[in-house]
Amino acid sequence: MRHPIDPKIDCVFKALLGAEDNRVLLIHFLNALLGRELPARSKPKNSAG
Repeated sequence: MRHPIDPKIDCVFKALLGAEDNRVLLIHFLNALLGRELPARSKPKNSAG
């Protein structure tokens, strides 16, 4: 089955991988692309401390 949304289009790619709800998806994508495991934090790190 083919999906009508093409993830290679920039705005679709950003919507899929840029949303906080899809953080795990982004980490899996980067691990597959880089070929290694990256640590996944449950919450973003605050720059203020």
